[in-house]
Amino acid sequence: MARIVALSIWTNANDLGGRLWNPAIRWTTKHAVFVEIETDEGRTGLGECWCFDASPDALVAYLSTEVAPAVLGLDLDALEDASADLIRKATLTSRHGILMSALSGVDIAVHDLRAQAAGVPLHQALSPTGPGTVTLYGSGGLYGQGKDAAALASEMSGMAANGFRCMKLKIGAVPVDDDLARVRAVLDTLPPDCKLILDAVYSYTPETALRVFEALPQDRIEAFQSPVAAHDVAGMAWLTRAGVPVMAVEAEHRPELHSAMIAADAVKFLQTAPIACGGISRVRALSAELSGTPIQLSLEVSSTAVALMAACHLAASDKAVAHVEYHTVHTVFFDHLPLTPPGGKGGHRLSATAGLGLDLPREEVTHVARFVHSGTKKRDPGTGPSLISNQEVMRT
Repeated sequence: MARIVALSIWTNANDLGGRLWNPAIRWTTKHAVFVEIETDEGRTGLGECWCFDASPDALVAYLSTEVAPAVLGLDLDALEDASADLIRKATLTSRHGILMSALSGVDIAVHDLRAQAAGVPLHQALSPTGPGTVTLYGSGGLYGQGKDAAALASEMSGMAANGFRCMKLKIGAVPVDDDLARVRAVLDTLPPDCKLILDAVYSYTPETALRVFEALPQDRIEAFQSPVAAHDVAGMAWLTRAGVPVMAVEAEHRPELHSAMIAADAVKFLQTAPIACGGISRVRALSAELSGTPIQLSLEVSSTAVALMAACHLAASDKAVAHVEYHTVHTVFFDHLPLTPPGGKGGHRLSATAGLGLDLPREEVTHVARFVHSGTKKRDPGTGPSLISNQEVMRT
């Protein structure tokens, strides 16, 4: 089994200039954090961590001080035990969120390595009998300076012209009647076979969300994302029983919240971000938990091509994944994608490149740190995430 001999951290900052916003945030600079894991077989695996902060410094520090020492020197098949150790420790440190972001990047990189070693695309390594295709929906429709309903409709119709049959837009930042006018303007412009995902970013009460849904042609609404607070499972369940196709809850990582939504049949689409919830392993566990229920998975992507390809491979391996978000605002490295939008009704087939199918564009990222394990002793995963004493650290 391959052994981890080095871990590198890279970052990227995308300047969005504060020109666009949703009900919760105005986009200025969007940071991304990447993990590269090197093995003694000479391979390098790539992963991305959820980074939603004004600066990536806290996540980088956590990767450096907590995660790198716990994984360096381990065989790849020991990562599950090491991750479980870190999660148990987080009960005392109360760092579950940042831990799951960090572990997501590591987990994706490890799956990339395993697929490379097998010589097959990641989705085939996950499931040789999976669908092999992914359905993408276009995502944008943010609020913007001088962006009226006509401009929004033009943006959405542009996505349709590029082949998307489902698109997402934001609501919840203006009065309900104004948002309904925006949505109607879009629907009037789109071809009749196109549907919308409405994303309220946790803005409404259940009653207001139902009012919005019932005021629109319901056969044109694919999903209503995050209509109420992320913890309001009862509110989601009430909306679902009323016929609203609820989709929730984006970057939320807590297994107990996911399980509560599943048990209550609170959503039509359980939405999760592979780079936030614990990576590919966690998404697959969620898929197994959904078996026998009417709930499907939908994968959130609002960062870079690395996150998008991880989500696409998951979808191509698992028929439980209904669709994957293809963002039209957060598009870092999209010019390097081994993928052409949008996928259409028949789904998009991925390339035959082994692994994730994407390398980190060195000219577009900042190298933060590289941690090297130089010894020969392997840590027993049962001893907990103690610091490896013969670790050498090199920073650039």
